[in-house]
Amino acid sequence: MNKLFVLLFVLPASCFLLLSASCAKKPVVIGRDNPAQEIEKCTKLSNKKHFKEAVECLEVFKSHFPKSEWGVEAELYIGDNYFRQKEYLLAADSYQSFIKLHPTHPKIDYAYFKSGLSYLKQTPKAIDRDQEYLDAAMVNFEIVKRNFSDSVYANVNNEDLMDARKRVAEKNFYVGHFYYRTGEYIAAIPRFQIVAKDHRDSGLADKSLYFITRANLKLSRLEDAKESFSTLSVEYPSSKYVKELENRLIRASEKEAKKDTL
Repeated sequence: MNKLFVLLFVLPASCFLLLSASCAKKPVVIGRDNPAQEIEKCTKLSNKKHFKEAVECLEVFKSHFPKSEWGVEAELYIGDNYFRQKEYLLAADSYQSFIKLHPTHPKIDYAYFKSGLSYLKQTPKAIDRDQEYLDAAMVNFEIVKRNFSDSVYANVNNEDLMDARKRVAEKNFYVGHFYYRTGEYIAAIPRFQIVAKDHRDSGLADKSLYFITRANLKLSRLEDAKESFSTLSVEYPSSKYVKELENRLIRASEKEAKKDTL
């Protein structure tokens, strides 16, 4: 009975293990002779969407050819493979490492662009969720636009930069409005000021000036309220908030005048 058990169960199980072992992926062996040929082994893995294996391959390749042109660019390829896996923070780390180590490299514009895009992809679109990496995305995009104006990526990233800027404006407005609703007017004002001064094309600038004025009125800062209203009425004369604030300021001024006569 015991021998029969061995034949029926143990042998098939051992055959299965041997088959599994034979089917397992063999690690790519990177030589030390020709970097152009060796890196093709890694790019083939990437082209087959074996991104994890491609990253491992590139790490070995980089250690074998640290000072070669291919070895330097391997860091970019590692970032690209993380990006394609949607591992955006790992991708950003790879691009940032490349930027720090090779600031004058011909592909530095690409590194900044992909770094910004990685941070943007990592940022949730829902404005009430964590926006930790949004500022980093905008910084990298603006570096491309400012320092590499002739680069193809300066044009490519216009839309991404506008998206990042819009989301920064929305984030600050959201936080400012939260503070305003909870009666934290002093904390609300700086958030609205960021939108009004730095994001005039966001569609939220006039609304931010409206809440700055309202917050100053709540704090009995009549002169500050008049100043923010003046900015609103001059820069956005057709805004729907102008007439309402004008009436509020008239009432506040009349109330202040009555106090002075007492």
